[in-house]
Amino acid sequence: MAPTISLYNHTTRLFANGTFAAGHTYKVKLLTAATYDATDVTLAETGGTEVTNANGYTTGGVALTGVAVTTVTTDDAKFDANDATWTATGSGITASFAILYNDTVTDDPPVAFINFDASESAGAGTDFIVQWNVNGIVTWTKA
Repeated sequence: MAPTISLYNHTTRLFANGTFAAGHTYKVKLLTAATYDATDVTLAETGGTEVTNANGYTTGGVALTGVAVTTVTTDDAKFDANDATWTATGSGITASFAILYNDTVTDDPPVAFINFDASESAGAGTDFIVQWNVNGIVTWTKA
């Protein structure tokens, strides 16, 4: 199976009301174990076991670059950014899940939960990449 991205219940509302904005800092943190609860509203509530601070990974994850919230058509909007990348060192980086969160807003609300559907690894000298869909991380269509 392919990786899946699940939004938290508040995500669409926070983009729509301007709480989440393109100028904010969004981060992706990697986890070795986690469960998804769509009702979590703070990063602390999400729990899980974060990848150890070593081998090219830093606790808290990496900040996204190229963040954009744009109008695609009259009825469509998109949240996108460059892929999240870590260069592995030593014994490498292994993760099964990731959480995308807003590091600017108080309590770091989670945006999306990513389930890789398997343990993914990058050996020393190679990149561990969370690659976003070509159509964006999240897209919305007005109903």
